[in-house]
Amino acid sequence: MSSITRLLSILEVLSEGKPFLSAEDVAAELGCSIPTAYRYVRELVDSSLLVRFSGGEYGLGPRIIKLDYYQRISDQLLAVGQPIMNELSKHSGFDVVMSRWYGDELVDTHRETRDATLDLRYGRGRPRPLFLGAAPKVVLSTFPKAKLATLFEQRSDDIAQSGLGTTLDEFRSSLLKIRRAGFYLSRNELAQGVSAVAAPLFTDDSGEAVGSLALVIPTPRLDFANLSRLIESIQEAAARTSQRARAVIEG
Repeated sequence: MSSITRLLSILEVLSEGKPFLSAEDVAAELGCSIPTAYRYVRELVDSSLLVRFSGGEYGLGPRIIKLDYYQRISDQLLAVGQPIMNELSKHSGFDVVMSRWYGDELVDTHRETRDATLDLRYGRGRPRPLFLGAAPKVVLSTFPKAKLATLFEQRSDDIAQSGLGTTLDEFRSSLLKIRRAGFYLSRNELAQGVSAVAAPLFTDDSGEAVGSLALVIPTPRLDFANLSRLIESIQEAAARTSQRARAVIEG
């Protein structure tokens, strides 16, 4: 492992459950001496990636906030999608969420809010469960066979618990139904009382989605909503966002 890789891997120690770390934590994680750990931490503090708090613990620094801002303004899918999301949220009265697939994680990148009382468990930057909820399922449904086989090999227990199948064939069959429908409606999968209908987002003609748009609906309101219209609306919004993103990327 190079020095740069070891240095940056320190940031991976931080998590929602552990927002602060000490030099001793770094030494234990990297298997290095305490003096070496302090040297690494000082370099991260000097670059504003970490900041030192009283008591000798460290947390994420202001450079992270700047990087998040730069990521927002450089996200072409978000740039073209945000006005569409805002329009859909106003017309439907529901929240609209954009999620993106990065590597082996699905992360929410933006939320247009209409219901301030709706408490969502996930938000910008917080990775979602890969096999629960509308957003990941519509994205997974577009993946090629080889990619699904790799996921099943790595996460078969999680896939089985999500109800997507106990074998690779069952897993692929469940996702094929979603792919053919072009949307997925989840009811109370991530949180009781919260449902969502999602459609995939594309930035090229490969057929593999890079993310999704989802309408987030309080489950009690599903009985009174025009569900077919909501499905049509989210599919249309996702299609427009995808088309505009392709145009921007292709120049």
